[in-house]
Amino acid sequence: MPGRLHYPLYLLVLFIIGFSFLEIYVRQVKPKVDLLVFTGKRLSPSPMATWALRDAFSGFKPKPGKYRLSLGDNPVSKTVNQHSFISTPELTIAKPANTIRIVFLGESSTAGTGINLADEETWPYKTIQIIKDKLPNQNIQFINAAVGGYTSFESYGRLWSRVRFFQPDYIVVNHGWNEMYYFKDEDNLLELNTDDNGDWDLEKPRYKMAMYQPHFLDPYLSWSQLLTHLRIKFANPIAATGEVKPITTPTPLKTTFGKKGLPVYQTNLKLIKSAAEIFGAELFVIKQPTLIVSNLPEKEKKRCGYHLHGFDHAAHVAAYDAIYAVIEAEIPADHIMDLT
Repeated sequence: MPGRLHYPLYLLVLFIIGFSFLEIYVRQVKPKVDLLVFTGKRLSPSPMATWALRDAFSGFKPKPGKYRLSLGDNPVSKTVNQHSFISTPELTIAKPANTIRIVFLGESSTAGTGINLADEETWPYKTIQIIKDKLPNQNIQFINAAVGGYTSFESYGRLWSRVRFFQPDYIVVNHGWNEMYYFKDEDNLLELNTDDNGDWDLEKPRYKMAMYQPHFLDPYLSWSQLLTHLRIKFANPIAATGEVKPITTPTPLKTTFGKKGLPVYQTNLKLIKSAAEIFGAELFVIKQPTLIVSNLPEKEKKRCGYHLHGFDHAAHVAAYDAIYAVIEAEIPADHIMDLT
């Protein structure tokens, strides 16, 4: 009889051992996740602090290293080379003889972040492979100098301060979505991308952002990385459902974008063009493809982060058209890549 009474105790011990083993395993192989941050219950340091470094001339840049990204079923490997270029093979600063170097400037869609893409799945990487196939006897190197969060302002800073030393032959610019921040608060453009002290602090919390729908059990699950990852695995990301907005005071979206921001983008493009001429590089500018078009269904509109810029769908369509018009005004037609 006493032996039978011990069965529950044996089972409890086995459960604790098994759970502990899985907990240790998850902590070793999975990225650490703060569930309360992911559900908007806790303010955290900027996520950028885990992957970015301050840069004197472009605000920030990626930390060199190898990363396992995404909380989905298929995490991807992402690399940043020793010169802080994302998804770019290692290369020397001095350009080898008889070598063509192509530089890509842009934001997350070019860097392959946001929705994380493995190095070889980024469009610059694929583009270079196509070019190499067509020119098998030519030595071609590339630099993906794009970074998630960059506008043309940061890209210009990185181009003249860092990229120029790699002697680029061709420069391809792909900006659009992040330029919308110029149109959000047009009377405070001088303070763009700075905090209250005029600084850029990667560690400073900025806001709460719920990535997953909160649940009353979250405080009881958050101590365990195993339970946290299981919780996230079976949760629907808010970004995919469009059901929950960032945890900020809701404000009505404006029906127009700030026109004062457009000359800022135009000047940035002129600066990039001038720098390319000084460096002896040929410049190409992409009309950025976008989901935001005039006839977009309401279901798809929920996937668009209009709240980030403070103006509505129609204003975003008009803003993109204005950006395309600037490109047409500043760049020769045969150097415009129209991917719209």
